[in-house]
Amino acid sequence: MLVLSLLLLATTGGADSSPAVAHTISGQVVDSAGSALANVRVVVLEANRATQTDAGGHYAVANLPDGTYGVSFSFVGYAPTVRRVTLAGKDLTLDVTLKRSLVELQPLQVTASAIATSLLTSPQPTAVVAGTELRTAQAPSLGETLQMVPGVHSLSTGVGIGKPVIRGLTSNRVLILDDGQRLETQQWGDEHSPNIETATADRIEVIKGPASVLYGSDALGGVINVIPRELPTGAPGATLVHGTIAGAYGTNNQQPDGSLLLEGANGGFGFRFTASGRSSKNLKTPDYTLWNSGNKAIAGSGTLGYRGAWGSVVGTFSQRNEKISLTDEDPAAEPTQRIQTSRGKINLALPIGASRLEANLGYERSRRREFENPVTTEVGLGLLSKTWTGDAHVHHTIGRLTGIAGISGLRNSFDKFGVETLIPNSKAYNFGGYVFEQLETGRLGITVGARADHRHLDVDADADLGNGAETRNYNSVTGNLGLLFHVTEPVALVFNVGRGYRAPSSFDLFSNGVHEGTVAFERGNPNLKNETSVNTDLALRVQSSNVVFEIGGFANLIQNFIYSVPTGTTDPGSGFQIYDVTQGNSRLTGFEASVEYHPVAAVHLQGSADYTRGTNTTTGNPLPLMPPFRATYLARLEGKSRGSFIDPYLSVSGETNGKQTRQDPAEAQFYAEAFGGDGYQSKSYTLANAGAGFGMTAAGTVFRVDLLLHNAFNKAYADYLSRIKTNALNPGMGRNFVTKVSVDF
Repeated sequence: MLVLSLLLLATTGGADSSPAVAHTISGQVVDSAGSALANVRVVVLEANRATQTDAGGHYAVANLPDGTYGVSFSFVGYAPTVRRVTLAGKDLTLDVTLKRSLVELQPLQVTASAIATSLLTSPQPTAVVAGTELRTAQAPSLGETLQMVPGVHSLSTGVGIGKPVIRGLTSNRVLILDDGQRLETQQWGDEHSPNIETATADRIEVIKGPASVLYGSDALGGVINVIPRELPTGAPGATLVHGTIAGAYGTNNQQPDGSLLLEGANGGFGFRFTASGRSSKNLKTPDYTLWNSGNKAIAGSGTLGYRGAWGSVVGTFSQRNEKISLTDEDPAAEPTQRIQTSRGKINLALPIGASRLEANLGYERSRRREFENPVTTEVGLGLLSKTWTGDAHVHHTIGRLTGIAGISGLRNSFDKFGVETLIPNSKAYNFGGYVFEQLETGRLGITVGARADHRHLDVDADADLGNGAETRNYNSVTGNLGLLFHVTEPVALVFNVGRGYRAPSSFDLFSNGVHEGTVAFERGNPNLKNETSVNTDLALRVQSSNVVFEIGGFANLIQNFIYSVPTGTTDPGSGFQIYDVTQGNSRLTGFEASVEYHPVAAVHLQGSADYTRGTNTTTGNPLPLMPPFRATYLARLEGKSRGSFIDPYLSVSGETNGKQTRQDPAEAQFYAEAFGGDGYQSKSYTLANAGAGFGMTAAGTVFRVDLLLHNAFNKAYADYLSRIKTNALNPGMGRNFVTKVSVDF
């Protein structure tokens, strides 16, 4: 009823029934010398409107209702900026001067806060992967695409499965969003990768640390949001169409990869169509070909929207199908996964005076099937998840205070099928209410938020698993406080403290069967409580025209941490050891550091380091699967653009991964059994990479080529977070030469 009342209020304008009037934000963008800048990207963030400046630096965004907006300006070679403006009954002229910046500054993020923020305006620890960085980092899995972000690693099972790990936490402790829509794709399984496509994304935003205030359960360790470009905006009566075609080929596992993005607008109407696909054969290590390690994926999406003085409505549907081959310890075995995921959503935005109501409704259907081999039609383990999500919130601005207040709901149904059985059918319902506020007061920026959630779980009786019909209820209150103090214009100190939570999954509670993915017989614990955490961050940030530097530390204390322990007994049917789910307390501490430096315009230097130490404070043992120390480094020589030849570069880069000496006893026992009693000894290793690229322009078309050489010296290695290191010795990919070509038209 509250949502319906707000919608009615917004559409009628409350007591004022006068029709909404469209307004225009326009102006000119110049550099510090006063010269006009063409092709600057201008985005009215809250309205999701985008355009570019013309040859004279002029721009105009029409059909905007009254309200307060952030207007973003970004252009290669210049520092991005955001101006907060308010439309109130008339058009607005906004002229902007952009300052040159040799370093490529992070784009603005919108996932961690009520308004778009940058490195020097957001207290939350965030990262954004976009532009050239995203184009060259593209990989089959989300985890691999993001694994060079400081504090982010990938829990991998071969080429096709890469689960993001943020500060040592993964699976249901890291929430994945598809343009704000949460994914429910059975992430409780170690070999269940989030089925989401990044090939046509505009950027990927990462929140490091709890974000439960905005997103509820499962955001205890962090949030990853894969975001498309804003729908383009056309001038009244004018039609525009543009797009991107991209292709790539990797020599190691003979992987072709292609994508298409086509979008356009006519007045208030905008549309987007995307398609992507890839296929790979078995990958080659420096010593052998890794058996049964290929994968295939195909995806597509369509978006249609209309934006006018009354507000906007945008609808999107996407489909992604994937077939993943899983490397087993038996080279003759050929287990496979097939995942089909469909998503649809509708986003509605309506002005309420100077405020704005946003309402979102989403649906997801995720169907996962596991087979003994690629030709059989008999499903071994089948998992079907259907999820409805809804959210309604009001953006408001009162002086320097900006924030949102809203409610959210979720309904998830889970059904099993196939020969094997692991968890019972269930339905989950979640309702939450939240407030998040931001305040800028001179040198000090403050964010504060609070949320309350209730989750209800209905579990069906299952004779095969031995459980009766069950119900569970979970309540949680979370909050956060962030402080950002500007010491000087380019230097800021940041302090953050936040409380996150995760409700136990039906797998944690009621699993009772063979789980081939973990090579174990899993037994759940129906008495589990909510996981809750208190996370504290402290960081120093520096951002100038030629240096970006950040160093920070964190401490995350988690109560009722859910984990599995070996019982010492074996399931007679499978021969797998039986593991029981239990709870204890844990502590994760660590640091992240990153630096970018342009000593001169042509030279770009970059480096990072991160480390996470996890301890089960109940037992005193290390937590399993903690990423070891890692350092990355890059040097790039950037040439000058001459005529139609643009953005040439040469680069060398590398990463060093340390030896993991802290292993949980159960983890060490598992490795010992997998390796015939010898156990697994982590080894440090260094990988070297190289790259080169350039662009060409002709008649408004931009043609780009990137040449990338990974593992240049063909180093044999095993990533500590690779789950197939127990199936094959040193399963890391050997030398791989990748050619990427893209055309913007």
